[in-house]
Amino acid sequence: MAGEGLPLARTSLLTTPSPRGAAPKTLLPVYYHASSAEDEAEYIVKKIRELTSQNYNYSDIAILYRAHYISRPIEEVFQREEIPYTLNSGVPFFDRAEIKDALSYLRMIAYKDDLSFLRTVNQPKRNVGERRIKALKEFVEANGGTLYEALKLMVGDPLFANTTAQNYIDLIERFSSTYPGRQISEIFSHLMNQSGYELALRTEGSQERLDNLAELKQSIYEYETSCGEECTLENYLAHAALYTNADIANTKNAICLMTIHTAKGLEFPVVIIAGLNENTFPSKKTDTLDAMEEERRLAFVAVTRAQKLLYLTEAEGFSQVSGSRYPSRFIFDIDRPLLNYEVELPKQLIAKTKLYVQESQTKLQKKSELAGLAKGDTVEHGILGRGIVLEIDETAGTYTIQFEKTATPRKMSFKAPLKKAGD
Repeated sequence: MAGEGLPLARTSLLTTPSPRGAAPKTLLPVYYHASSAEDEAEYIVKKIRELTSQNYNYSDIAILYRAHYISRPIEEVFQREEIPYTLNSGVPFFDRAEIKDALSYLRMIAYKDDLSFLRTVNQPKRNVGERRIKALKEFVEANGGTLYEALKLMVGDPLFANTTAQNYIDLIERFSSTYPGRQISEIFSHLMNQSGYELALRTEGSQERLDNLAELKQSIYEYETSCGEECTLENYLAHAALYTNADIANTKNAICLMTIHTAKGLEFPVVIIAGLNENTFPSKKTDTLDAMEEERRLAFVAVTRAQKLLYLTEAEGFSQVSGSRYPSRFIFDIDRPLLNYEVELPKQLIAKTKLYVQESQTKLQKKSELAGLAKGDTVEHGILGRGIVLEIDETAGTYTIQFEKTATPRKMSFKAPLKKAGD
C-alpha cells in the first residue's frame, strides 16, 4: 500500500527553525494511533500543551477533519481542559439543531419542562404550530402548570383535532414511565425511532445531521462506559449540559477547528489532522474510483496546510457513524521512513486494515465497471452478438441482457467481455 497515489513524500520531510531560535532541524510528520476517540482528543491536548510550552501560540495551531462530527470528542476535552478554540466551519457540536432536539427529547421524558416541550412537540411536524402553542400558553397563564400538562388537558379540544398531539403525549408517557433502570443509549435509540425524528432526517436526505445524531449516541455509549453506578439519564443530562451553550473563545489566540474543505487556501505553523480512519477520511460516501482519487487529493490539501509541524491522528474502536475503525489508507500511502509513528500499530490491525482496504478497492472497481454500461445500452458479445441491457444488479455484479440470438434474457457478470455497440 505504501507509495500508492498520494504524493506526500515532498511534504513529509520538513526543515524548520525551532520557535526558540535554535539551529534548524529536520522534523518528520508525527502519526499517533489512539486506543479510543477520547484518547485521540487527549493526545491532541497533550501536544498542544507541549507546543505552547515551546512558545507556539494557540492561534498557530489548526485541527482539521473530514466531517463535522469529528469535532465532538475534541470539543469535549478542550472544554474540560479549558483550551480556547474557535470553529471556522459549522457550529459547536452540542449547539447543532439536531443535537439540541435529541437532548430535548431526553429531557422531556425526564423532566417534562417547558423548554424541552417547545423544542420537541412539533419536531418532527405534528401540526402543533404557533396558534396552538399560544392557546396552551394562555391556558397555563390562567390555570398554572406546565405546557405539557396543558396539552394533555386540551388535546381533546377541537383546536387539536387535526394534529398528532395525542401521539406525542402517548410517546412521552410511555418513555417517562419506563426509562428508569434502562440503558441511556437504548432509550435514545428507541426514542429517536419511535418519535419519527430520525425518519424525518432521513426523509430530508440530511446525512450530515444523521451522522451528528449517531455521534451523539457514541458520546452516550462513552458516558455509559466511564460513569459506573452514576449512569442515570438525569446524570447524563447534567453531563451534556456542561457542553451545551459552552463559551467559545472570542480571543484571537485560540485553536482553530475546521473541516479540510474550509481550510483550502489557508496555512498554519502547526496542523493536526484528526479522525484519519476509513469511512471517515476517505469518506464512507466515496463510491467510485474517481471519488476516491478526489478524497486522496483532499488529503494532499490537508497535509500541505502545515508550514512547520504536522500531526496525523486516528483512533481504533467502534463508531456509531462509521462502524469498526481502521486506520486510513492515506496513512499507509506515506512511505514508512517518512513518518514518525509514536505508537507502533499491532500487526493484526495492519493485516485487517489492508484486507479491508483491498475489499473496498474491489467494490469500487466493480462500481466503476458498472458505470461503463447503463440500462438500455446496446452491447456486443464475441459469441452471443448484439443485445440490450435490461437490468443491472449491483449487489450480484450482473447485467441482464436480451441478446438478439437468444429467446430469453441472459445474466452476465460485470467481468464478462462486453462492449458498447457502435453507433
